[in-house]
Amino acid sequence: MTPKNEPAVAVLIDGDNVSHERIGEIVRFAEQYGALVIRRIYGDWTRRTLAKWKEEAKVYSFRLVEAPCYTAGKNTTDMALVIDAMDILHGGGIDCFCIAASDGDYTMLAQRIREAGLTVLGYGEGKTPEALVASCREFRYAGQQQGVEPELSPNMPEHFIRRDMPLFEKAFETAAAGKDEAPLSQVGTTLKKLMPKYRIKRYGCKTLGELYERLDRYELVKTEKGVAGMVRRKKNWKDCKDAISEKDRRKLFRLSFLDYHSYLFVHFITFPSGPNLQWSHK
Repeated sequence: MTPKNEPAVAVLIDGDNVSHERIGEIVRFAEQYGALVIRRIYGDWTRRTLAKWKEEAKVYSFRLVEAPCYTAGKNTTDMALVIDAMDILHGGGIDCFCIAASDGDYTMLAQRIREAGLTVLGYGEGKTPEALVASCREFRYAGQQQGVEPELSPNMPEHFIRRDMPLFEKAFETAAAGKDEAPLSQVGTTLKKLMPKYRIKRYGCKTLGELYERLDRYELVKTEKGVAGMVRRKKNWKDCKDAISEKDRRKLFRLSFLDYHSYLFVHFITFPSGPNLQWSHK
């Protein structure tokens, strides 16, 4: 704890991954959880594209951490940030981490910090993978006002994933037929019936299995040879209230009367306590 008995917060920013214009938002967001004791920005500071970070670092009292590029086309920013984060974690004295990045590679770091019993905050753009968002106690999107859901660019894979989430759920439930898992081939066949123009590349994925893994609430079942032939819902997935957004609820309402009630029936079986669904005609 800090002298004022406030939780101590470490703010770690991936300078390659976040715009310097967002540093004020990051600071205000993290300050809601305590005193910003550790403030660091990581990047290859020989690059001209990162030059504007230097002035912002002075204004907000951040330390610039050099992450040199040893191989053309590859940076070491994420490695430097992760190493520092683990050193800080094991050193003690910090109650909360705020990781500012949109890169899904930080997901395991967020999970590790969370497992140690510390609060994990995230900050990034709308393209941030759902797995990283779900690993944080709170994730704030760039430009997002507190309590307001961010608007995603209509050309982003994340926009299409969020838009079509009810159909992914429906395809799985139809293929699973009341079971905990379903063959990927049947899920794909059902998706094509629900969405005749379905294209996997639209979601930024190469395979259907990769898409369902990206949804975070599912996991792949692989054979001894490592081939993924089945997909199942994670047993520890949080309740349906969190799994389905308000936009998804409104979209599901537009499904046929029969499909709507079939959807509710499956979810009440999957979640015995019952999802908190508040349907509206909006």
